[in-house]
Amino acid sequence: MVDLRTGRSQEQSCGAQLPFVITVQASGAWDPTFLVDPVADDARFTPFTASHIKTVGQIRYAPFDVTTDVVPYTVGATPEDFFVKHGQRLVIWNGVDNATVSHDVGPRVAFTGSTRDGLPTLSGLVAGLQGQDMPLAMFVAGGFASTGGLVPITRGGSLSLLRSLASPNRDNIHNAEVDGLLRAATRARDGRLAAETSLPRTRKAFEKLIGFRSGPLEDRFREIADVLQAASETRAPNSLGDAAAGMLALMRSGACAAGHLSTGGFDTHDGHDDLNNGHRPALADLLSGLDYIIDVAAADPVLSARGVLIVVASDFGRTTYNGGGGKDHWPVTSMMAIGVGAPVEAIVGGARVIGATAPTGQNGMAALPVKVVDGRTVVTEEGDPEGFKLTPGHVNVALRHALGLCETDMPGDPLKRFRLTISPQEPMPLLS
Repeated sequence: MVDLRTGRSQEQSCGAQLPFVITVQASGAWDPTFLVDPVADDARFTPFTASHIKTVGQIRYAPFDVTTDVVPYTVGATPEDFFVKHGQRLVIWNGVDNATVSHDVGPRVAFTGSTRDGLPTLSGLVAGLQGQDMPLAMFVAGGFASTGGLVPITRGGSLSLLRSLASPNRDNIHNAEVDGLLRAATRARDGRLAAETSLPRTRKAFEKLIGFRSGPLEDRFREIADVLQAASETRAPNSLGDAAAGMLALMRSGACAAGHLSTGGFDTHDGHDDLNNGHRPALADLLSGLDYIIDVAAADPVLSARGVLIVVASDFGRTTYNGGGGKDHWPVTSMMAIGVGAPVEAIVGGARVIGATAPTGQNGMAALPVKVVDGRTVVTEEGDPEGFKLTPGHVNVALRHALGLCETDMPGDPLKRFRLTISPQEPMPLLS
């Protein structure tokens, strides 16, 4: 089991192959009291009463609307309660102290576990370890992302943009037949120019260009364009799902190891409770996109066999209501991990909650300390010498260890500090 304070375990168990990893940023700072860390019977925080709060396993979650009936956050073409549908794939961390209310620093802390610049996010680290030979190892659609320089980042905000990057002329200018003729003519022209030049360096440059245009790389990108074209034939529910469709298609094709997605609308300094444009519609949009990712990954034999780990986090949390009916910045927040496919579901476990919060006498939620007892994290009292506050650093280290990224004492770049080691043991549970 993992010691959350050090990230180390008594029994180190690691796997040689990682699952696909997707980090999802709720950009702008979400309000966990309206979702996975609900507050009831306290009008400073929410309109909910105890009878409104729903449960799945250990997870307590808030509904979407209580104005006429208790309406949960529903997802899918046939509306289903997100947490009833997917709760057994989830683990939630409540009372995570990001120790910042800066939009510049918060996402970096959430996804790397540190305020230091230049470190890879969890998805960036996985891309660096597994994607060295992949053309699009790390795909990013908005938000904060870093690979620590291990592999390049490919940025693309939508499936159609990705498709255009992979095959610029397809659909936009020429059909496939004309595009093929133009490519052949371009290669022939480059060959003539290379043969005619008497300058060795120029000839070498032309030969390299010809190699890129006619070699395996061009064929690979054409394959990628075909994959993205097929993915575009499925209908995603929103922009988050649309970007995810391209990412999942790239993963399925072997072109991508990890990625980062972002969805916004959470910085509700006013109009927090507006059911058309406030905080809850942004949460519903996030859950709808997550539902799409989970369903696509679970139904795909390649993705589900290897497993997909989805980690959801935000800049920080939010305060009580302010005078304008909105909510301001607060450092204490929640994080969530979702496992899809047997290899990852076995690590994540089901419908679990780690950590807790309590309303403060000020204007936000206080993180309650936890401690590790017999390999399990339990909430403890203030002043307990073994108690400590959860931070994104604890969560990120626990995630790395659960994936089999074994920390070493080697200095230098993060690729060396977190390396894969082969072990016959099963991956350890994420946290208990």
